[in-house]
Amino acid sequence: MATYDTDRWYCARAYRKVFGVCAGFAGYYQQPRWLIRALAVLLLITIPVATIVAYLVAAVILPDR
Repeated sequence: MATYDTDRWYCARAYRKVFGVCAGFAGYYQQPRWLIRALAVLLLITIPVATIVAYLVAAVILPDR
């Protein structure tokens, strides 16, 4: 059985829409997934290049959970 650190960011693959980054952040910060996804969309509208790069880097680097 795998154990996970609760003090680390992760990708929540079970609740993913694309890569699970927003769902993982929502789980880490104990916030609703829709809120984090709405913030991600807002960031995507305001600063699209930085948001896309940060999301893709997080999807590659963060561990699955």
